[in-house]
Amino acid sequence: MKFFLSIFFLSFTLSPIFAQDFIVKNNDDVIRGTIKGTDYFSVFISANDQQEVILPAKDVKNFFWNGDAFLSKGFANGKNFEYRFVKVIELGTVNIYSFGGGTLVPAVKEKKVRFRPSVGIGAGTGGFGGMGVGGGISIGGGRSGAPVRSGAAAIRYFIEKPGTGPIQEVPMKAITDEDKKASVKAVLLQKLGDQPELKSKIETATDLNSRDVVGWVQEYNAIK
Repeated sequence: MKFFLSIFFLSFTLSPIFAQDFIVKNNDDVIRGTIKGTDYFSVFISANDQQEVILPAKDVKNFFWNGDAFLSKGFANGKNFEYRFVKVIELGTVNIYSFGGGTLVPAVKEKKVRFRPSVGIGAGTGGFGGMGVGGGISIGGGRSGAPVRSGAAAIRYFIEKPGTGPIQEVPMKAITDEDKKASVKAVLLQKLGDQPELKSKIETATDLNSRDVVGWVQEYNAIK
């Protein structure tokens, strides 16, 4: 795991020497250029600042945009298995990701972009937190040529401890809802509870806000 993380961060550290943004496809091909936007289901890049390309999450391993790293992760949605991008918040023995928040996706001329992904996710309560959101980049065809807002508006957080089970949603916020605090605490104790000091902090915590949770995960990873 540590070897993987070293390679992951090394690639993101060295690549800006060549280009600010880049995408790594599933076949390890790298596309460099300027990323124009993502709706968390697809990513739109001006490859080498010339050719405009849209890639769905299922065809991408990760991408680096404006100093942030994004990974493609698989989520179960009913009987389907779908890929979405998640923003990396913390990587280590335990990982924290975020999904959504709304992204401004610029419009481009129809003749330049032929592939138009459109993703509609039902409001189910299926696996991995029931990602009931709508998405899909819609580019070109507009009369005004103005940017359009797309993607998942609400920010959702996910935690992962590889080797101990699937990725799980953590229903936290900048100010976590009172009725969600018990769920947040239960997930954290499951993932971080093998460290006595952290376990005590989580058990006595009353706010359980996103800032607190990220700090605890960072502390746990530093110990591990």
